[in-house]
Amino acid sequence: MKLPRVFPAAGLLLFGLAGNALAQKTDVIVLFNGDRVTGEIKSYSEGRLVLSTDIASDVSVKWNKIVSITSSKRFEIETVDGIYHYGSLAPSTPPGKLAIISGTGVETFGFFDIVHLSPIYENFWRRIDGSLDLGFTYTQANNYFQFSLNADAHVRRPAFVTYTSLSAFLSSQQGVTSSQRANFAYTYQKLLKDRWSLVGGVGVDRNLDLGLNLRGSLTGGVARDLVQTNRTLFTVLLGLSGSREKPVSGETTSDAAVYAGARFSTFTYDFPKLTITANLGVLPYLTDSGRVRLEFQSSVKREIIRDFYLSLSLFDSFDSRDPTTFQAKNDWGPVLSIGWTF
Repeated sequence: MKLPRVFPAAGLLLFGLAGNALAQKTDVIVLFNGDRVTGEIKSYSEGRLVLSTDIASDVSVKWNKIVSITSSKRFEIETVDGIYHYGSLAPSTPPGKLAIISGTGVETFGFFDIVHLSPIYENFWRRIDGSLDLGFTYTQANNYFQFSLNADAHVRRPAFVTYTSLSAFLSSQQGVTSSQRANFAYTYQKLLKDRWSLVGGVGVDRNLDLGLNLRGSLTGGVARDLVQTNRTLFTVLLGLSGSREKPVSGETTSDAAVYAGARFSTFTYDFPKLTITANLGVLPYLTDSGRVRLEFQSSVKREIIRDFYLSLSLFDSFDSRDPTTFQAKNDWGPVLSIGWTF
């Protein structure tokens, strides 16, 4: 290859970078039927190993179809017991397990003992996993309009996990009071030993159906993963929450409450991929005796084609003391939408 005379150093640098990029795609995946796939491992979570190849770009390989992985690069691997391991990857003898080669020796694990796997060099943006759902309904006969949005993203590192979520629901009909509901939440989870963690988060809420114009909250506590397998995660949380809320009518108030919550998620491997999630939060108030709030969200997502799915979700918000009317109120409903995972 003849390099340009004007920029020989730049040409050599580009050639070297291109050579390194090509050299990276040397990870080898062997499937149960004997097929071999060569490329660059990008990540593994929720039953799919994502591999970048020269021929077909990114390829998603089902974890339960793999019998061997070979890579000289260093990886961060989390097992079902919550322990992190670091090293290169090699097949076991006989095949069927994953061997992690580190400076202290070789450790062998069953494939279903692995929860997360990612290259050490992977940058921040490639560590983001999430989804986006959009729903829209319009009926001309009664001039009814409904819009829904649900988005979430999480970043996982050896020492912590962050979760970000945004949801909004708007409906309007001529002659009928419109419905508005929105929620934003950010959670930081500091990972400890034995699947324990410290959790802190902030949230902003608005729900006109419950007499709430705006609420800001700050929550902190402890959490533990009671169940963590290759497919299922069940976490419980306990802590305290402080909030400041402005009702639709009335004075702004500040309150404190106990926070008890639970998160559940599971999925199936084979197409169509099915993902089920549920989140529950219960807040008995300390500064407003007798008041209890409940927040519940759940969804079932069915894969249509790769990275796109049909989602049926359910939300339920209950307040035993509406901040405007001081009467118990419940706001709930199902939402059907189309979504995309990234």
